[in-house]
Amino acid sequence: MSSLPPPSQSQIARAGSLTHGWKVAVIITHLLIAGSLLALAISSRTVGKPTWWLGSQDNPALVLFWFIPFLGPIGAIVAAARNSTKTHFVGATATLLLVVTGVVDITKTPGIAIGIILLGVCTATTTFAAIAGRYRSVTTSL
Repeated sequence: MSSLPPPSQSQIARAGSLTHGWKVAVIITHLLIAGSLLALAISSRTVGKPTWWLGSQDNPALVLFWFIPFLGPIGAIVAAARNSTKTHFVGATATLLLVVTGVVDITKTPGIAIGIILLGVCTATTTFAAIAGRYRSVTTSL
């Protein structure tokens, strides 16, 4: 028998969800990635080489397209905040979305596209690292 008291309801975590520290790290990282995307969008407009999802000043893209690159970081933030066991899948999807968004722009705006692809790499690194920060199921044998 264990001499430890049983955990309270607030201490019980689902196996596969992020620990508190990793949850905070994932949320902060994706907030920074979203801020970096915003900086890249502003930079592309300032330089006069807008991305495909922004369009030019004269012919802007649909407003719905403006949010496409931000869907990945927003999804990762929501998944981490909700203690989802699928946070790593959402992070992998966010990585794919950012990389594809950057690759589409590589010929038109290579500097901005490389920045977006690097943000995708940051998302992949965070997702991969956060896998280590998940709760594991523990089985005990008596």
